[in-house]
Amino acid sequence: MPGRSSSLRGFTLLELLIVLVLISLCAATTVRWYFTHADVTLENAAILLARDVRAAQHRSIFLGEKSRFVFLADGAGYSVLDASGEPAHHPETDEPFLRVYSDDGVFKGVSVLEADAGGDRMLEIDGRGLPLEDLEVTLAYRDERRTIRLERKASALTIVGSTSGWIDDDR
Repeated sequence: MPGRSSSLRGFTLLELLIVLVLISLCAATTVRWYFTHADVTLENAAILLARDVRAAQHRSIFLGEKSRFVFLADGAGYSVLDASGEPAHHPETDEPFLRVYSDDGVFKGVSVLEADAGGDRMLEIDGRGLPLEDLEVTLAYRDERRTIRLERKASALTIVGSTSGWIDDDR
């Protein structure tokens, strides 16, 4: 209305910028705090390992070639090798299929405590994506443990002690 002064005003750019900076700082510290909880970090590492085992199987199915899921001797992580023994590429990202926990800030401190696939630290997957042996891997973070099991005959993948309720729905 003409003649009426308006007392309404919006936010200034500076006020919005200050709010965004505060939200960013809160998010950065909260995320770091969240992932320092052993249960959260270890559960996510176990789920990622289970998904990577499935991704290696899918890679073998898609390409019709054998793969080897190899756990690094120092317990730092794992990699997938193709039929010729060369590093394979992850089917979803096309990056080398290598996971080193210390290189990933979220999983720093996670290690492969034990890995057994038919007596060694290497799971062989045939060209149809089927594991040629049972797999049992124990991950550790601080004093927490998670064990991932892959049963060769049923191709069932489970996380023993899972707190997230993760279910392998990709058999």
